[in-house]
Amino acid sequence: MTQRTSKASGRKELEELIQTCNSIENRQFNPFLLDVSEALRIIRRHAASWQTLQDNLLDMRAITSLARVVGLQSANLRFQSSSLFVDPSMVKQKIGSMSREQLAELLLLSWHPVVELEQLTDASTKEALDYWQQMLSFFERRKRLAAGPFETPGSMDSPELARMRVLEEKAFTKRLEELRIEMKEKAGEDKRIEYWSFVRTSNFPQTVLRAQMVSFLISYGMAALDRKREKMFLIPRDPPFASRQGSPLSYPIPITKEVVLSRAK
Repeated sequence: MTQRTSKASGRKELEELIQTCNSIENRQFNPFLLDVSEALRIIRRHAASWQTLQDNLLDMRAITSLARVVGLQSANLRFQSSSLFVDPSMVKQKIGSMSREQLAELLLLSWHPVVELEQLTDASTKEALDYWQQMLSFFERRKRLAAGPFETPGSMDSPELARMRVLEEKAFTKRLEELRIEMKEKAGEDKRIEYWSFVRTSNFPQTVLRAQMVSFLISYGMAALDRKREKMFLIPRDPPFASRQGSPLSYPIPITKEVVLSRAK
């Protein structure tokens, strides 16, 4: 009876160990939270008790799971060493154990001032302090440059920012929707329109912009591109739009002034 209870307790400990290892593999816990030495003691303590195939398979699963955790610990250590990782708590502990002389030496080794004297003394410190105290303010120094009157920064409204092309007058999604509606109206009963006849305008930069917007329509599933030999047709779609309706293929379409003029002919 005692031996049977011991086996049941051993199976439970191994199953808990396997479950813990699985949680670590699924990134639920830090791999270093598992005490590998204690886990090995648990496995060794019950190794001699297993007689059936199922018990030995359970023992092997525990050993395999533990080996994978050790592998994760090793990979973590390699990553930390390659990225020069330093544990903050270790640094804090090391600094706390250092003397004033050691801290002063570290300061001098890591200190790289823009302007420096040969050594830090009372006289040099007083000289530096006098320099900053005697320095004129920014506005006083600015007067010597004769840079003209100082203007207080102002503000700009949305129309002014739009005129400077810093801010779009219309939201991007609204512009896409307007272009889709335009495409649908021009497509008419055919429900499709030739690519260049829709994209091309009398202004080349505007043609490039419309081609870019059309590419977004196709990517978002708001339109489709149908290629028939030498011609390409745009097919507007009605809402709701699904991202999976977007074209999975990429069609590189060169847009140069020569291409636009040749298409116009």
